[in-house]
Amino acid sequence: MPRTLLEPDPRWTSDPYRLRAQAEENHHETLRKIFALPPKLSLPKQTSTSEREEQLSRVLSFRPFDSNQFTAGRLSELEPVDAKIFCWKDCAVYGLHTGIKGQVGSMNTYRLLERGYRAWFPRRSTDRDVSDGNFWGIPVWFQLHEGKTKEILGDNKEGRNNGAKAEESDALAQIWSFHDMFYDHLKALTAGIEEGKGGKWEMRASSMEAVMIIELDWEDQGVRLTWKENPAERYVGFAAEELRIVEQKAQGGFWELRCPLERAVRIVASRDFERRGGRREEWNHQFEETLVDGDDV
Repeated sequence: MPRTLLEPDPRWTSDPYRLRAQAEENHHETLRKIFALPPKLSLPKQTSTSEREEQLSRVLSFRPFDSNQFTAGRLSELEPVDAKIFCWKDCAVYGLHTGIKGQVGSMNTYRLLERGYRAWFPRRSTDRDVSDGNFWGIPVWFQLHEGKTKEILGDNKEGRNNGAKAEESDALAQIWSFHDMFYDHLKALTAGIEEGKGGKWEMRASSMEAVMIIELDWEDQGVRLTWKENPAERYVGFAAEELRIVEQKAQGGFWELRCPLERAVRIVASRDFERRGGRREEWNHQFEETLVDGDDV
């Protein structure tokens, strides 16, 4: 049985099965509360003197880890404890308020949690098991700055004809520009922090390297898994011809793979060699069934 970092209830020392069930149920319940009202980012203020200061002016509304209270504050004012919600995640996840084409709608975050959980659980990292919010990721609602896109497209005919490609490229550039700054900031906030038997807080390497983008049609069209460097050297579970390079003048380009959520969860887990290979299945107390993982990674 995988270990759990949760302290056992003294009354249950002779009943490890019940302890394990409680640990898995608590883990899922914590995530359910976060996914019910995911963190949300405001647009940055445009008066800052540098891009970093501009990005840090964004306001993050979120429910802190292990808390029922909702809070909001500028990224520059975050405390280390606020960063814990992003620790031990396999990848960064950004959900767009609107689609690339501007359509507005709501997203079924419950389905996002349930489908992702079923794929992640049999292939989860055992260093945290079902403790401390260990998971494949949590969605952060990201609002694109439309003005930036309009600056790139301009009013000329060629710009309008290539609008879709330019808009998609600019959206990726905006997300990655923010992501690099944000996760460097989170890493600095959590550096050297230890918590009892839980050990050091950690921003997983894969969460710095891989960004998953969730759009309104993700259940039908799949999610977009993106990297700034060729992922073939560190990740498995895809063929080279499946990758698409999205060119972006300012940042050179991005590698992108569109695939079902479950497959994307397995791919980001493959950054850890111990989590690769073969079909996996394991009983889960929350769902009260055996969860079966695919064998494509």
